[in-house]
Amino acid sequence: MACIKWVNRSASVALAPDAPYMAAGTMAGAVDLSFSSSANLEIFKLDFQSEDRELPVVGQCPSSERFNRLAWGKNVSGSDEFSLGLIAGGLVDGSIHIWNPLTLILSEASEQALVGHLSRHRGPVRGLEFNAIAPNLLASGADDGEICIWDLAAPAQPTHFPPLKGSGSASQGEISFLSWNSKVQHILASTSYDGTTDSVRRRCSVLQWHPDVATQLVVASDDDGSPTLRLWDMRNMMSPVKEFLGHAKAYAIACVITMAWCPSDSSYLLTCAKDNHTICWDMVTGEIVCELPAGNNWNFDVHWYPKMPGIISASSFDGKIGIYNIEVIRVAADTVLGSLILVQVIIKYNPSLRAPKWYKRPVGASFGFGGKVVSFRPCLSGLGSSASSEVFVHNLVTEESLVSRSSEFESAILNGERSSLRVLCEKKSHEFESQDDRETWGFLKVMFEDDGTARTKLLMHLGFSLPAEEKDTVQDDLSWSVNETTHEDKVEEKMGYGGEKEATLFAADKIFNNLPSPKADTPVSTSENSFAVES
Repeated sequence: MACIKWVNRSASVALAPDAPYMAAGTMAGAVDLSFSSSANLEIFKLDFQSEDRELPVVGQCPSSERFNRLAWGKNVSGSDEFSLGLIAGGLVDGSIHIWNPLTLILSEASEQALVGHLSRHRGPVRGLEFNAIAPNLLASGADDGEICIWDLAAPAQPTHFPPLKGSGSASQGEISFLSWNSKVQHILASTSYDGTTDSVRRRCSVLQWHPDVATQLVVASDDDGSPTLRLWDMRNMMSPVKEFLGHAKAYAIACVITMAWCPSDSSYLLTCAKDNHTICWDMVTGEIVCELPAGNNWNFDVHWYPKMPGIISASSFDGKIGIYNIEVIRVAADTVLGSLILVQVIIKYNPSLRAPKWYKRPVGASFGFGGKVVSFRPCLSGLGSSASSEVFVHNLVTEESLVSRSSEFESAILNGERSSLRVLCEKKSHEFESQDDRETWGFLKVMFEDDGTARTKLLMHLGFSLPAEEKDTVQDDLSWSVNETTHEDKVEEKMGYGGEKEATLFAADKIFNNLPSPKADTPVSTSENSFAVES
């Protein structure tokens, strides 16, 4: 896994939900290379198109105390003044500060960015999170064991709800982490160092609700001897649904510090522990998908970038915030005895695992014949998770006029009647404005006339006409020819009935009677070898 961006800071991180920005607050209990004791809130721009590997600072302001937790919520007021939402910081003195990140970026007067100050807790605030369904609600938990709910619909005038205390609140102990349920708005879970979350009363460090299943959550152990993750279902608390073993027990300290669930694929969970391992889990199979490169000190804060799948941030006690891409794998080649061996120098990766969900096409379409388009989309089940897909077939109409003309033509030629075709051609000849088009459709109309009048109307359409006298002569000649033919047929029939011999004799006489007579002045030669020549 390659580190694509970084910044040298020891800070807690919160990523903007709707913008390419990252907030970093100076981490409590961490010392950087400058040994500075000051505390600051900084805004960095996540520009992945820039070739500069170090993140640029676009806004900053000082803080009265260092940060234990940082949260970035969405815009709930609806005004452009808070278009980037709100940043909440849990400080070590028990107070919570609210900043406007837009003012922090655009204004040079950084003190104007602080829009709210919440003071209720009597110990360091370690649990802090905005509600995913109702972003105006902010939950906070501190070492005093008290959980508070704040309404930040009006950031300048926040509303505090009565504190929440569980059973045995007097001995509840320090709140180490809290998390809102992503499916049910009013459900909130928290962990404490005395183990009240776990049924076996182990020390708990962090928990996260399942993004898709409302009744399941993952709890991490703070026990160095048993650094495990347990998946619990609220419908059956007798035993965990699944247990994940990956962080090394051989280390003197190996408890899980923090975790983050992937917003683009609910089967991916990112955890980091004191064994200097940051692991991405496949929660379906229980296998390790990949692992971040180990540093000199462990990571204490990890997040998924919500705007780009596969991008994560990791803050370490080395004084560095790194931006990583879990899809990038670097390998080094080494030749041993003439054979090529691939050595994973950056990350341990299991190539046999399935592809992430963000590689799957959520929707798609394909063109077919006859103006058809086939599309598909996920079909949501009752719990809100995509269980199957729906397929639809659409009729694609790009030109309504073309479709209407085609339908009209099909109806005209359906029965093959010339009358329907003549009506169609007549209509088309009046619709077109071009004279050439009108003449073309008019000519086609003549071609579909009846057999007795087609030629006459064709001549008339082409501009030809016969005089009246010539028409009568032609008509008389035609009648005479018809009558003569009929008379000859009758004579032949009578001859056939009267006798064949008589008819034959008369025919022979006609042959000799019709022979031409020679001219009087033509001499006739009696010689056998000479011909009669006309002089």
